[in-house]
Amino acid sequence: MPHILSEGPFLALRHDDSCGRSQTNGLSSPKLNGSGKPLESIKESTINDIAGNLTNGDQKGISDEFLRLSKPQQDVLLLHGPGKRYSLERSQDIPDLHDDREILVQSLAIGLNPVDWKGADYGFALPSLPWINGRDFAGIVVRAPRAPSRIKIGDIVCGPSTDYRDVRKAAYQEYIVTTDYNVARVTAGITVKAAAAIGVAFVAAAITLGVSFGLDFGRIDEQSGGPDLYELIRAVDKKLVADDVKAECFDNVPQTERAKPGDWLAIWGASSTTAMMALQLAKRAGLRVICVADVAKYGERLVELGADVMVDRVDTERAIKVIRGVTGNRLRFAFDTVGKESATQLQAALAGEINGQQSHLLGLSGLPSTGKQGVVAHAVPIKVFHDVPIIGETIMTWLEELMLNNTLSMPQIEIAQGGLAGINNALDQLRSGTVSGKRIVVPVGESHESNGSGVPAQPSLRDLDDTDEHLRYHDQLNSQPDRLKFAYWVPNVSGGLVISKIPQNTDWTYKANKRYGRVAERVGFEYALTQIRFMAGYGAENQHESVSFSQAILHATRRLKVIAAVLPGPWNPTVAAKQLASIDNYSDGRICVNVVFGWFKAEFTSIGQWWLDHAERYRRGREFIQCLKGIWTQESFNFHGDFYQYHNYPLKPKPLSLPGRPWPEIFQGGNSLDARENAAHVSDYYFMNGNTLEGFQSQIADVKERAVKAGREGEVHFAVNAFVIVRDTEEEAIETLQEIQGKADKDAVNAFRDQVQNAGASSKEKSGMWANSKFEDLVQVSDTFKTPTALILPLCRHWLVEDYANIGSLSQYNDGFKTKLIGTADQVVERILMLKSLGISILLCAFLHYDSEIEAFGQKVLNRVRELEKQGRGKDQVMEIRRTGDVYREKKQTNGA
Repeated sequence: MPHILSEGPFLALRHDDSCGRSQTNGLSSPKLNGSGKPLESIKESTINDIAGNLTNGDQKGISDEFLRLSKPQQDVLLLHGPGKRYSLERSQDIPDLHDDREILVQSLAIGLNPVDWKGADYGFALPSLPWINGRDFAGIVVRAPRAPSRIKIGDIVCGPSTDYRDVRKAAYQEYIVTTDYNVARVTAGITVKAAAAIGVAFVAAAITLGVSFGLDFGRIDEQSGGPDLYELIRAVDKKLVADDVKAECFDNVPQTERAKPGDWLAIWGASSTTAMMALQLAKRAGLRVICVADVAKYGERLVELGADVMVDRVDTERAIKVIRGVTGNRLRFAFDTVGKESATQLQAALAGEINGQQSHLLGLSGLPSTGKQGVVAHAVPIKVFHDVPIIGETIMTWLEELMLNNTLSMPQIEIAQGGLAGINNALDQLRSGTVSGKRIVVPVGESHESNGSGVPAQPSLRDLDDTDEHLRYHDQLNSQPDRLKFAYWVPNVSGGLVISKIPQNTDWTYKANKRYGRVAERVGFEYALTQIRFMAGYGAENQHESVSFSQAILHATRRLKVIAAVLPGPWNPTVAAKQLASIDNYSDGRICVNVVFGWFKAEFTSIGQWWLDHAERYRRGREFIQCLKGIWTQESFNFHGDFYQYHNYPLKPKPLSLPGRPWPEIFQGGNSLDARENAAHVSDYYFMNGNTLEGFQSQIADVKERAVKAGREGEVHFAVNAFVIVRDTEEEAIETLQEIQGKADKDAVNAFRDQVQNAGASSKEKSGMWANSKFEDLVQVSDTFKTPTALILPLCRHWLVEDYANIGSLSQYNDGFKTKLIGTADQVVERILMLKSLGISILLCAFLHYDSEIEAFGQKVLNRVRELEKQGRGKDQVMEIRRTGDVYREKKQTNGA
């Protein structure tokens, strides 16, 4: 099915009767394939490069080749219920056309709107389930209307899906049904991606001003003179207009109250795309416009678009006074794009009735609960766009004229990658408010290529659907056998990962943790560690059980290994071995276990368990691990220990036996000599707390030496805990650390210290975990750091990081600050490579804001580590220490220090 780009004012792809023998500009011919995938060779750059006057041509002699495809199918994004994520589902039927004016559009790009996530989260605009959403699109016409039309096969068109009750017309699918009167042809000079952001905003602005406020766009200059929608809607058969919008269309604005040139219009939420469209149309029709927005952020853009007055939204009471003052308390028209609260404030700025004329307020996202005397409340009658053909056709042909004459400024856009599968991630940006003043546009069908570094290009937004594309990225990123592996603490207990009252964007619920797991997996994390708690402590008021929570995360992911924590005493090795073996079978070998020897005395005594002294807890822990291994590997297990006894115990099914992994990997922690001895004899991985360079070297060397004596040389691997703070500058990172420590929860820290020092100080060498930690040394900022931040920050960087990291360690358990992954992305990458050179195999990360920092770490740090590993970095310990080791060296005490 060869095509050529036709010549004329609109973008279009036309049939090439020469079957590609004569091509325009040497372009190869794009083709539809039988799977319903996008036109593979249609690239944005191709369209833009040759889009000099492109036209819709004649359709004579062109057959509808789309109909000849063998059962064409498509990918769609389905919502299965309120509050759920959209699910990418393949091999769905392509929708049929029902009447002579309907067309089928193959999507090239999708524009996102706030209603796309609000409807999904709160359950409105969902006629049935499952459902497809999506409002804005741009694409290629692959089936033309049967009725005579300006729209032809091959036209590049854009438009909104305002008829949300017809699932065929939703944008979150590869093929969209719409009508010829609800699309505009994209003109030369307008990119397809920009066109995908226009539809809803332009239509809502035009109907708000033209129908609800009665503004005559015909008053615009002759070059781009627009329609009088007020008169046009009144000329149609009222039967075409839905009953619930009849009053809005025919009765709410009398002829004498119509907006006219010189009138004031106030727009609250002027940074939104719809508001910016309304601003442009209102100015061209002669209105004076007041824009309420974040002036510091959007002022320049609003001035470019013609705003007469800008009012900062920060102080709402003052904003109302300014509006009244500027208009002489004669404001009659107001448009709110934010919600009920701002609409209420805007209503207060309206004059009410003036000389027998009422004021008019339209709320795009809500109206005040209580009205105001002399103010008419409006809701945009968007239905007339798709219900009344003459209205839709008029608005869309006017849009074409504005684009042709270059008299409409296009919305600013932000491109999100991942195709349909990336929409969930892009909607998260809208939810969080991280993107404003722009439309997010998702190109459909784009793939991720290599970035030339040997590391696969990373998806730029979180994709929370199980797509093979992102799994391929994970697998390619982690393909080096000698790589450092990355793990993260699972926040399955409340309170976050620091014992501080600082606000944390971290949630302990399963819904959030499922999302964290999927994000972590996508950006390259290979392990996750769940925490075990039986009761509240140091602020962790709520605690999900570790093993069952690990199982749930495994169910939600496909590559991530999850390390479940178990506690000998409350746990029996039989139960642990059987449960973990079952989970291992149905997670394809992705369960691991962290054996915790116990440090929280109250957890034992409160449930009637004996609290053993330090050495005995570790002896019991060693037997526990020996039993796990024996149960998992022996057909009939026998064991006669001081704590556990087994007599011909068979376990079936056993865990999967995988290459290099005879049983689920076994982790343990602890700083004491007892802990090191256990690691040397029975564990696969030894977790270490944060430490100095000399401390890490000594600890690793000691465990390795003990492993050699135990006949396990090379069988013990090392992991280290780190609390990661990556910011644009080191100063910002240190300020964050300072804030964490300054807001340390003193009561919780004291409670934590009282419990953990019992564990550390009771070891025979008195050097177990936290044995020597004092609150005043480890949490409170010392007199040295009471200096104002502006004076501290210019000091020597590595000294500053070191001292701050060593202060307040108890506000992050397991001494995560001491690992010193605090600074810019480049600094953190360098320190990670040094840690790897010391012999560390897994880096266990914790973050302040899990909602954003897992992904950011993957994008800015993990990916870069992989690039440098491919160049040989992280292997030469001497070189790596020379580069960044001073940050970790023990600080020498001098006289008077």
